[in-house]
This record gives sequence, C-alpha cells and structure tokens, in this order.
Amino acid sequence: MVIALLAIFILSMAVSVYTLYQLHKLEDITKSILVIDNQVIDLEKKLWDTLPAMISAGEKYLITEDEELKNTFDEDKEVFDKHLAEINSIVDTEEAVVFLTAITDNYKKYQRRFNEEVDALRSSSGVSGEETAEEQKKDKRENTREILVDTIMLNLKELRIYSQTQFLSKTFNKVGELNVTEGRVIKAAIGITITSLILILIISILITINITKPLAAMKKKTSEIARGDFGDHLELSSPPEIQELEQAFNAMSTRLKELDTMKTDFFSLMSHELRTPLASIKEATNLLVESLRNGEITERQKKLFSIMKEENNRLIKLVNSLLDLSKMEAGMMVYAFNRSDVFSLIKRAVREIEPLAEAKNITITIDADQGLPFIRVDNERILQVLRNLIGNAVKFTPKDGHVKVLLKNFEQGIKVSVADTGVGIAKESLMTIFDKFQQEDVLTHFHKIKGTGLGLSLVKHIIKAHGGRIWAESTLGQGSTFTFVLPA
Repeated sequence: MVIALLAIFILSMAVSVYTLYQLHKLEDITKSILVIDNQVIDLEKKLWDTLPAMISAGEKYLITEDEELKNTFDEDKEVFDKHLAEINSIVDTEEAVVFLTAITDNYKKYQRRFNEEVDALRSSSGVSGEETAEEQKKDKRENTREILVDTIMLNLKELRIYSQTQFLSKTFNKVGELNVTEGRVIKAAIGITITSLILILIISILITINITKPLAAMKKKTSEIARGDFGDHLELSSPPEIQELEQAFNAMSTRLKELDTMKTDFFSLMSHELRTPLASIKEATNLLVESLRNGEITERQKKLFSIMKEENNRLIKLVNSLLDLSKMEAGMMVYAFNRSDVFSLIKRAVREIEPLAEAKNITITIDADQGLPFIRVDNERILQVLRNLIGNAVKFTPKDGHVKVLLKNFEQGIKVSVADTGVGIAKESLMTIFDKFQQEDVLTHFHKIKGTGLGLSLVKHIIKAHGGRIWAESTLGQGSTFTFVLPA
C-alpha cells in the first residue's frame, strides 16, 4: 500500500512538474509574441530616425561650411553605418536582403556624391565670380543627392512594410503554437486529477478550479483570435502566476487588434477614396476615345470630361497629402520661413473660399487686433492650414450660417481661431481628430460629408513645425472652434 501510494505520489509529482513546465512554456510563448523579430523593426526605425539628421547636417555643411556640422554629419554617418551593418547581419530572407541591398547601394552612392561635393567645395574655397561649369555640376549633384535620399527613404519604408508583414505572419504562427501548448497543459491538468485519485482529491479540485478553467478560457480566446475575433480582454480570477500569463495574453491581444484595425482602416480608406475617382476617369477616357473617332463631342461627354478633371485633381490632392504627411513624419519636409503678416494670409485664404461660402449663403468675417507682430512662418504652409480650417468650417456649416476668423495677440505671438455655427464634433472625437486617418462622419441636409482623414493631421504637423500648438473645442449642434498659436 505504501509503495502504491508512493508510486501515485511520484507519478503525481512528475505530472505536476510537467504541467509547470508547460505553463512556463505557455507564458514564454505568449510574451514572445510581443517581441517577435523586433530586432529588424527596431534597427529599421533607428535607420529611419538617423538618416534625416545626417542628411540635414550634411546639406547645411555644404551651404555654411561649418566644420561642426561636418562633425555632426560624420557622427550620424557612423551611427547609421553601425545600424546598417547590424541589420544586414541578422536578416535571413531574400526579400529583406533585396531591400537592404538597394538601401546600401543608394547610401554608398549618396556618400560618394557627398564626398565629391565636399572635395570640390574645399578645393574651390575662396573662389568668386560668375557661376562656373563646376557649380552647375554641383547643382546636378545636389539634385542627384535628393533623388538618392528619396530612394533610400522609400526603400526603408518598403523594408518597414515587409518587416511588419513578417511580424504579423510569425505572430499568428505563434498564436497557433500557443493554442497547441494550452491544449497540452489542460490535458496535463486533467491527468493530475485522474492519476492522483482520492489521495490528492483536494489538490486536483484546486488545480481544476484555479488552472483548468482560466486556461480553458484562454484556449477559447485563442481560437477566437485565430478566427479574427479579438473581442474584450480576459478577466480571470486565478493565482498570481496565471494572472501574469493573463496580462501577457491581454497585451498580446491588444497589440494584434491594433495592427488588424490599422490595416483594415487603411485599406478601407484607400479603396473608398481611390475607387470612385478612378472609375469616373476610366468612363470619361473611354468616351474621349469614342469622340475622337467620330469627330464629335456631346454635352454629356463634355460634362464627363469635367468630372474627369475634378476627380483627377482630387486624386492628385490625396496623393500629395499622403506624400506631405510622409515627409513631415520623417522630418524631411523643407520649410521656407520668412517674417510675414498673418492677417494678409488670412484675407487671401478667405478670398479663395468665399465662392463656396456664397453658394451656401454663409457669411465669413475677420476680427483682428491692432498692432499684430510679424511672425516667422512658411507662407504656403500656413495658407494650407488656413484653407483647411476655413474650408472645413464652411463645409460643415449649414446654409445661412456664419464663420468667424479671429486674430489676436497672444504671449509674444499670435492666436488664430476659426469658429463656425456648424454641426459640431462629438466630445470623444476631439482627442483623436488630429490623428491621421481619423475623421468625423457628419450628416448635413441628409448628405454624408466625409474627408480623407489627412487634412487635420497635416495641419497639426505644420503648426508643430512652426513651434506652435493647435486644439479644437466643440459642442454638438452648436458649432466648432479650431485654434492655433504661433510664437513670434
């Protein structure tokens, strides 16, 4: 009897050890999902962050010949070379190697062009007079450098997309492995209950209640995630070890849901925004071909040609917005700052938008303080901000409404507010309205108005680049006020 009990005890201990091992493995797999192949993504981000600073220092040096800028360029180059070597040493797929080869080749070409320019600059230091043929070559080399920089940034972006795609693929593979491991743990827990019998009945019940139930919930949740249903977080009553596993599991679920939502929103937006104008352009082009064959253009064809032009402009505007936003986020946007009168820029923006306002019988007024200071701004970019804010105010204001632009002195700078009597914005949307691909759906006169979700994000980047800040205030049904401040 003692031997039998001892055998049962040893067997129970062995099964318990196996269960604990599987639990530890389960936790390791869950936590590893959050860090799968992050090395390539982290190094790509470091390359992305280092390149603009290095390029900026180099270009400024070629203009000012300031040796400190050259030292900064060399330091950034050393860091970039280090990260590039590290990422080249760890990639193991042909696609990633192709991207890195393109990045390395273009980067070497840029360094060669830059060194040639430095040598030419130093050898011709102190020479003056009319522009020489060498200086003309310099302009061409600068253009070449710009192309190389844009190509490197594009290659880095392609590498980022590829790395994130690989991350998602391996993550879902890990989720499958997690599901299998959880099944083994549950079987081991059930085995403890069967083999321990009466001797460990209480322990078996505790294990069944405190381990099997939460693990079964996790298994069910894992199956739901595998089907693309993320749902809500797990909330389990369990021992500390299982709670740590639950926290890691919930963090994994949140991350996967964010990635899936980001992907879905992006492709949904692109499909919606590009499909309609492309269809219109295709139809109008077909009619154009027919009219050229027959030598006649009907009124309907003329109307479609007009639609084609409008939709084509809309596509160009969307693409330009995407490119501008990409440059701003990468720190590569070039600004031409000058001391300017913001009041004159506001009047210009209002004049451009007045025809649209008159069509809806909307009044636009300007209220400005006296003695406003001149502000150091990029005129075209601030005009872009004003056109966006005033245009949105007119767009979302019903007929016979009112839009007011206020320009005030503010803490050694200026404050500009654009207030309307439109439909307003929900309180919960005010915190995210300046994020890219975030937009507010508004029902005005039974017509749904929907933007690309890029305009306000561009506005925020531009204001931030000017050292200012922007915010929105609104009450549903009573209108909205968008305000930004710029330092002198």
